[in-house]
Amino acid sequence: MSTAEVVDRAPKRRRGVVIALVLSLALNVFFVAGLIGHLVFHVQFGHPPMGPIQRFERASHEMDLSGAQRAAFNGMIATLHQHRRETFQKNRPLFDQIWDQLAKPRPDDTVIADLIAQADANHVAFQKEATAAMESFLATLSPQQRAQFADLAKWPQPVPPHP
Repeated sequence: MSTAEVVDRAPKRRRGVVIALVLSLALNVFFVAGLIGHLVFHVQFGHPPMGPIQRFERASHEMDLSGAQRAAFNGMIATLHQHRRETFQKNRPLFDQIWDQLAKPRPDDTVIADLIAQADANHVAFQKEATAAMESFLATLSPQQRAQFADLAKWPQPVPPHP
């Protein structure tokens, strides 16, 4: 190899080393930023948002419920779980049928719309049943407790940290 070739290759090697170092630095910066972002998000926001049943349960634990009120609350939660499960069982086959339609070369929009309407009707029925169960429980509370429960059950609320 001639001296000219060695001199010509030296800047290319340096350029390659510089590019590798810059890429390494960029990856490290992204990694550290992601780690810091994760830690900040976790500390600031706690855990993922709670669902309604979790919020209701948290609210009930912060309240001084009597035995009868606790029984009414537990009945409401059992009803919510049962009706949610039933709604899921009714809607699951409907959504499977929707996906089957969508997988066809020419999906039938009318069939899809009808299936979506059925799923919506099931969800509305669930909401009505859930509201009735909630009202039954709330009827056992004093006006102050109702206000407290409503305030505690609102979304979003910060999630208490795990012990």
